[in-house]
Amino acid sequence: MKPQEQEGDYFFNGGSYVTNNVATELTKEEIAQIVGIVFDYVKQHNGADYLFVFEHQTDQRKIYVIDQLSKSMMDDPEAYTPEDVKEYNYFTILYSWEY
Repeated sequence: MKPQEQEGDYFFNGGSYVTNNVATELTKEEIAQIVGIVFDYVKQHNGADYLFVFEHQTDQRKIYVIDQLSKSMMDDPEAYTPEDVKEYNYFTILYSWEY
């Protein structure tokens, strides 16, 4: 995992999506390990930036884990209704070139 570049109030506590490319090239165990690292970081730091970057040690492929909604966004009823939060509260795991 690359260091976080900024602090934030993203908690990666919604649903999750994995792109087809990541799902076919990584094992379920590798994906679970990435998610576990993100969850541990968020728990230890009481939130995080919206973006985590993982870089493969041998071939430098980058995987992004991107959260859609921060806690402050979800807590702002003028910005997001409960229905919006339900629909948009998810994070995505994808290769950097898929972004």
